[in-house]
Amino acid sequence: MPSGETAATPGGARMTKRFVSPVLVLLPVALIGVAPPSAAQQLVRVSSDVVCAECVITIDTVVTLGGLDGEGMEAIDLSSTVAIDARERMLVTNIQQPRIYVFDMDGRFLRTVGRRGEGPGEYGWISHVNVGPRYIHVFEYDGRTLLDHDFEFVRRDRFPGQVRQAFVMESEVVAFSSWIPTPDAAGYTLHLLAPSGEMESRGQSRHRVPDLFGGIVTGGGTSLWIIEWESTTVTRWDLLSEPTVGRIWHRTVDEWDRQDRGPHGAAAPVPVNTGALLDEHGLWIVRIGPDPDWEGRPSERSRPKTDPVQDLGDSWVELLDPDTGETLARYFDKGFLFGFAAGSRYLVAYHETEAGVPYIHLLEPRLPRRGPG
Repeated sequence: MPSGETAATPGGARMTKRFVSPVLVLLPVALIGVAPPSAAQQLVRVSSDVVCAECVITIDTVVTLGGLDGEGMEAIDLSSTVAIDARERMLVTNIQQPRIYVFDMDGRFLRTVGRRGEGPGEYGWISHVNVGPRYIHVFEYDGRTLLDHDFEFVRRDRFPGQVRQAFVMESEVVAFSSWIPTPDAAGYTLHLLAPSGEMESRGQSRHRVPDLFGGIVTGGGTSLWIIEWESTTVTRWDLLSEPTVGRIWHRTVDEWDRQDRGPHGAAAPVPVNTGALLDEHGLWIVRIGPDPDWEGRPSERSRPKTDPVQDLGDSWVELLDPDTGETLARYFDKGFLFGFAAGSRYLVAYHETEAGVPYIHLLEPRLPRRGPG
């Protein structure tokens, strides 16, 4: 199949070419199979009590975007997502706009990329943007477009599925956990998408329809981590000669444990995980929960228009020891933290003024340690 093309089935549906070996060369280590679950892979329950008294998370504001005036401000709303590319530019998208808004790290608007359409470099609904050393990965609700860092079109690959979050490795292989409803991918927990457009699905098939949005994926070195959106389950994948699910933690978290979710998690509002990052400090997880002082449902449809959205929810940033799953530190924020800007370690915070004017803040989490006493 020529580069940049997709195959069509006799019925007209597009299908991404599957692969066995090309991505194995691109990954940091070979992936040649998934071993059956072992005793070491069984679910382990871990308390979320903080175990490091001297570990304290602090948050510094890096840049703020928003307001009513100025170019590019239509990109800022409750659905906005942010990525930081290899040239230190902020790439902002939202589900209303079929384009990428580009800002510098001082918050100055630079340009837009893309427009509505079906041709190269044109988009319908952008669901996620992520970045790697060579490429910008633009996900829609039916595939992925690769751009170089000059925003030139490289290729487009079509596949069904809603990729809302992904992790880009140094090799430009993208790891994500979403429902891909094809015979060889449906129900699997981890998908690996190569720059060539070839995709492989890994893990134990659940033989059921999972959450459409799958989970949050992060990683580093020889591990990948999947944090489920609406549970406290954390899965570590060890990328060894034969990749295995190395550990599954179920964390005891009050915001989840006190929720009466009803059948199939139908109760609302419920807490959700919104982001994760693995760095030299450990595994960071960000979550939002309903504000106990507000008894309504925190949604655009039903919330009183006089209530700024940050009044409806609270957020937490937690740092976990990746070896034990223990919580080293926790930070509380009375507002909305939408996880990490893709390609960076900056948190994304969203808030509105009393008049409803939206703003996005990039925040840098730090971990200074308290001295004796």
